[in-house]
Amino acid sequence: MLEDLLELILITYNRDSYLDKTLEQLLDSPFKNCKITILDNCSPDNTPEICKKYVGKFPNMIIKRHNINIGGNANILRAVETSTSYYTWIVGDNDDYDFTVTDDVIEAIESKKYDIIDICSPMLPTTPENPSDESLNQLLDKKNKIEGTDKTSTREIYTQELIDIMQGNFFMDMAFISGYIYRTSIYDTEAMIHGYYNIPNFFPHFVLINKAVENNYFIYKSERDLVIQRENPQNDSFTYTFTKFYDGWLNSALMIKDSKYRKICYQNLDNHSLTTNNYLIVLPVAVMVDKATGRPDIKNNLISLIAVLYKHSGWIKGFFISLLLLLVYVVPSGIYKRLYEPMYNREQEKLKNK
Repeated sequence: MLEDLLELILITYNRDSYLDKTLEQLLDSPFKNCKITILDNCSPDNTPEICKKYVGKFPNMIIKRHNINIGGNANILRAVETSTSYYTWIVGDNDDYDFTVTDDVIEAIESKKYDIIDICSPMLPTTPENPSDESLNQLLDKKNKIEGTDKTSTREIYTQELIDIMQGNFFMDMAFISGYIYRTSIYDTEAMIHGYYNIPNFFPHFVLINKAVENNYFIYKSERDLVIQRENPQNDSFTYTFTKFYDGWLNSALMIKDSKYRKICYQNLDNHSLTTNNYLIVLPVAVMVDKATGRPDIKNNLISLIAVLYKHSGWIKGFFISLLLLLVYVVPSGIYKRLYEPMYNREQEKLKNK
């Protein structure tokens, strides 16, 4: 029954060795007999050879290679379009997987009860690096009330309740598209159109996040994280600046109609190098890092970022935040380079040791 309900769409570009490892892990999983489609975004490396290597090993694998590179964000929506099963899992090509505990996820899929099945919480993982940190499951056990409701487990929860527990971490978790399985019908015609509109903002799948908030979707959190999110390979070309990335996030957040949840979303921004996710700190640091590393087109990206901040914060608050960012921007790049270099070296060392 699992094979009839779940479809995996694996999106990949120019990461043949990572793709090989991903497929090897999936081959040793309960999901290997599900329909699996690989969307190769016209990779110039050995990706086609890696795909051919596994075609005979997966009973329901299909390989689709685009004639041209349509971009990573467009490939996400192509994955959405491709799936025809009740549930869809869009799989990345460079993460790791833990399939030691999957019975509860399979049961959740086969029950067809849930709109979203959360199989990874990068912000609050079930195996945190710091043992003193609480995982999402631990928080749910403590704070999710099931008495007098239709829930049968603390890991069953509605979206708005989950946001109250996780705050901004909910949105950052959901931005990791490989971290959840979703009911395929969520992406109706209107959602697809809005998804394509949002491609320039890097988060075409924010449509699903918005619908989850608006419709208060029913979510199941897996007993254990099945996906372990990894950093993008260092040899990937970095085609956007940090200021452009946050500009895309803030523009995406404008989809959220409820001002309470929109505020939670835009005021909490993830930055792995900082101990805070407060946007008033994260955004100036983003400008500093872009200047320190010589990212292209910073000026235009900063202007766009300031414009969206006005939309979120209003004229008065937006003016003061904009002034702060402009003051940060006019500081010579050499100063930031000297400040940022030690932090950059530490991050590179962390990546090597992972």
